[in-house]
Amino acid sequence: MKKKEGRGKAKPKQAEAKGARRQPRAQRKKEEEPAQPVERTEEELVDLTSRVYKLVVERGRDGVLQSEIWKELGLTSRDGSRLAIRLERRGLIGRVKVLEEGRWTYKLTPLRFPTDMTSIEKAPCIVCQYEPKCSVEGEVSPYVCPWIGPWVLQEAMVARNPSPPQAPAVAR
Repeated sequence: MKKKEGRGKAKPKQAEAKGARRQPRAQRKKEEEPAQPVERTEEELVDLTSRVYKLVVERGRDGVLQSEIWKELGLTSRDGSRLAIRLERRGLIGRVKVLEEGRWTYKLTPLRFPTDMTSIEKAPCIVCQYEPKCSVEGEVSPYVCPWIGPWVLQEAMVARNPSPPQAPAVAR
């Protein structure tokens, strides 16, 4: 058989034609490899998880795209996805797959909001003179307390309408 001309002989690439040398294969492979994932300690994961949850809660019921959260925190999509899954498994956020600008991503929405301490700080029980005697079966009971009922109703109204006119405080 006759050997075809040019077969087995590689064509010179433009870079080689200009005199530039190609890097050895092993060196090229090192440069092309992505950076190894950073192993995080449990403490770092807890901190990042709480930061992700805080950002999702701040964005409110409309939610936020997970890619925005990762960019804001400087995380890789891999780390970010793991944190979101962790929060989803705990029942703190919901992840819904959405198509955004031609790409599939997840929208993160809070399922539970942290307790607002301001409502608890206004509880009449904190300054009540009868608090030491108060219990379900005690001399003074929350069922018949003249101060706790109006406070609970006021807090319920505030929860439904975030900025209603403030009702006057109940005098004791």
